[in-house]
Amino acid sequence: MLTRKMLVQGLPALWTERLVLRSLRQSDYSTLSELFSDPQVIRYVNRGSQPTPIRARRLLNQIRSSSAKLDSLHYGICWRGKEQVIGITSFQHWNDQNGTAQIGYILNRSCWGMGVATEAVERLLQFGFAELHLWRVEARCYEANVSSERVLSKIGMSYERSLPSFGLDDEASESLMDVKVYSMYREQYVSPLQKKDLQTLVSDKPQ
Repeated sequence: MLTRKMLVQGLPALWTERLVLRSLRQSDYSTLSELFSDPQVIRYVNRGSQPTPIRARRLLNQIRSSSAKLDSLHYGICWRGKEQVIGITSFQHWNDQNGTAQIGYILNRSCWGMGVATEAVERLLQFGFAELHLWRVEARCYEANVSSERVLSKIGMSYERSLPSFGLDDEASESLMDVKVYSMYREQYVSPLQKKDLQTLVSDKPQ
């Protein structure tokens, strides 16, 4: 089990078939600043009526601050063999004493629809339950953010409840919409290898 004291030395790199998740470097912040400047990318993140550049700077500062204090664990998402960050996935509000965290992710628009978010978040979830010994992981998304909700369903998280409506306060939508809360407990977690074994068993059943 990895402890807070151990993680002060740095986050371990996490690998998937196509990706590597690694600690953020100082040189990554200019890339993240550009990423967050895309209004479509942060439409459902760090909501508010302020212009996108201000929201982007605020989000970047939050990531810097929470990383330094290990209040949140932020991973840069990269293609294998590439150095440039194409997004981030995080355990926010990490409480190592209670074994809880809230998972989040932001991805460059050029990588949307390629299964990258699902692959990265699933790997982070595996790390959380296996290495951080988390007891419960939560995720939140606006009801209109169907792509994000699809990611949560694919990795096996379950819809738990909805929070009261929030205003997006942007030009695209002035309506109020609920925030959906998803969760997963350690005993519910099924690793990718276990999923593959289960799929094999199902496919091998006589018809």
